[in-house]
Amino acid sequence: MEWFKEFLRLYFRVGIEEAYKFKYRNIPSKLYKYQPYKENRISAIINKKLWFSMPKDMNDPFDCRGVCWNTDEIENFLKTRVHKDKIKEFDSIDSIVEGAIASLRNNIKISCFSEELFSMPMWSHYADNHIGFCIEYDFTRLSYENDLTKYLFPVGYDSRRYDITNLFKKTFNEPYDPRVILLCFLMNLKHSSWSYEKEWRIIKMRLPEEKEFTSGLEDCPLKPTAIYLGVNFDKNEVHSVKEKLKNFDIPIYVLKVSNSEFFEMELESIN
Repeated sequence: MEWFKEFLRLYFRVGIEEAYKFKYRNIPSKLYKYQPYKENRISAIINKKLWFSMPKDMNDPFDCRGVCWNTDEIENFLKTRVHKDKIKEFDSIDSIVEGAIASLRNNIKISCFSEELFSMPMWSHYADNHIGFCIEYDFTRLSYENDLTKYLFPVGYDSRRYDITNLFKKTFNEPYDPRVILLCFLMNLKHSSWSYEKEWRIIKMRLPEEKEFTSGLEDCPLKPTAIYLGVNFDKNEVHSVKEKLKNFDIPIYVLKVSNSEFFEMELESIN
């Protein structure tokens, strides 16, 4: 994902708007959301909703903790910005940064997608061992100014965490600085062992007027471009899904194990 280095360069050196336009041009035309089969997940499609999760509800203990910082440099910075008595109220300089990151983690939620449809681990982990289903979206149908595409970012993968020392200093005490959303993205850096997911995430920040902020469904103006039912999807439920979605003109497929020399799955249309 070499293009993302160019995105960061534009973001910091040219302009945020130009960076978002550039990122928009690199969004895949197909992204997939794996789901367990539950009544509310089908209803969400009908009601134009997307599921968002809080970081604390994710399956990676490092989720939204993919960052590190230079303690001495931040201490010197805080000495010029914060009264020394205020600094003494904290156990350590690290606890100040950790507190800021914890605050961000508690004020964002995430909707996850993958570039891959035929990923057997993804079907196993996120679609209830192939019993669930997968929804295909084309976010390029929305403009780059739409919040769903503007705050849709690829997940980075590395063996090392990202140093946010400079970005922390730039956004200190500025919760609505546009760069905060980039800080949230960088927090989403994951260990390279997760790279098979080829993940993209929409990051939703809590608005000042939102009193309750938990995992749940949020509005999504975008209609799915296809729905894929897992290999082990309950055959008795296939007709039910077709009936519920018959007025939405969405192609529906069932995945089947292919009779070939390779470990492949194939699609069967049920529309």
